[in-house]
Order: sequence, then C-alpha cells, then structure tokens
Amino acid sequence: MSVPLSDPTAAGRHAVPEPPRAAAGEGRGWAWAGVAAALGGLTVFIASGPLWPYEEADMRDNALMLERLDGGSAQTWVFVTQLAFTTVALTTVLFGAGLRRRLERQCPAGSLVPTTAYLGMLLVGVMSLVGAGMGTEVFHGLRNADKADADTVIGELAQLGTYGWLWSGLVLTSAALVVAAFRQGAVSRWIGVVSAIFGFLALVTQLLPFQYMALFVGVPYLLVLGAAFAFGRRPALG
Repeated sequence: MSVPLSDPTAAGRHAVPEPPRAAAGEGRGWAWAGVAAALGGLTVFIASGPLWPYEEADMRDNALMLERLDGGSAQTWVFVTQLAFTTVALTTVLFGAGLRRRLERQCPAGSLVPTTAYLGMLLVGVMSLVGAGMGTEVFHGLRNADKADADTVIGELAQLGTYGWLWSGLVLTSAALVVAAFRQGAVSRWIGVVSAIFGFLALVTQLLPFQYMALFVGVPYLLVLGAAFAFGRRPALG
C-alpha cells in the first residue's frame, strides 16, 4: 500500500499569511484640474478686455466697431480665449470625474449626489467647448475683416463672450456639495457653506440676463474647491 509522500493541503495549512497591503492614497490630479479650470477662466477674463475697445456710440454701427479692433492683436487675443476656453472645458470634466469618485467613497450607497456633482461640471465643460468653437469663427472673420460682413463678425464676437459662461451646471455641482456636507457628512461643512454662497450667486447670474457675471462666480469657486481637495486630507482607498 503506497503512502503519499506529502499532503497537498499541508502547504495551505502552514502558509504564512501575507501582510495586508497598505492603503494607497487617492491621487490629486483631478483636484488640480479644478485649479487649472479656474485659471483658464481668469485667462478668458484678461483676454476679453482688448476685444471690446468700443465707445457707447459705436453700438449702432457694427462696421465702426470692427474698425476699432486692431486686426492682428485682436486675432491673438481671440486665439488666447479659444485656448483658455478649451482648457476650461477639458479640466472641468476631469475635475467633475474626480469629484464623483471622491463623493462615491464618502456618500451613502445609491446617493444621487456624486452623479449630480459630475453632471454639473460636465455641463460647464460642454458650454465652454461651445464658447471655444466660436473662437475659430471670430479668428477667421477678423483675419478677413476687409471682406467679411461686419454684422456677422461682431455678432460672433458677442457670442464668444457669452456662450462659454453659461455656467448653469455649476448650480448642480454646488447644490450636490451642500447636500454632501450638511446631510451626508461626505465633505467638510465649510465646503457646504462656500458651495451654498457661490451656488446662489451662480443661479442669479443664470436666471437673470447677467451670464457675463458667471465668470466672477465660477473662477473663485473652482479655485477654492480645487485647492480644498488638492491640499485637504487624502482619504485612504479601501
């Protein structure tokens, strides 16, 4: 009668258990994307100044308004604006994705807060991309100013200064963070307070014909949020 030389289950019984892996820290690149989005918005604000060198009396004559623009310089500022809007579009979506991941780890299972926060930033990104698209039209309109229709060029320039700041989506993100802070304890309460203030201001700019003012709300809000998550405590991955 043969006797087995070894018990195949012995190794499993006597194996030394592996030590638990140290919890990895969550990356913060997404939070820095929020800071980049704020800086992109600030760049839009700076670049838009030279694109409106008009007097009040010029408003009735688009041809005169077009003549007041320095062709080469204006094209450069339009190009800078397009780059800035594109930066805002891409970085807000990245920030929103990271924010959703962060909230999903902190909010109760099944909560709508993470998805709502992400979709708000996605809407901001989409409208910024639309604003960037107008940059191409304005750029070539200014390049061919001697052959282009002044009404069309000035109309497109006005759209360039409006489309990118239809930031209604920011209201959704701020509202989600208010709920996350005060009802679910998923983020610090001070973030909830800041979100309530800036969310209300963003709502005012979107409900009233003051969309241009959304820049003064969105830039500091994204800067605060991005910095808060970039420098705040890093949650461990479970």
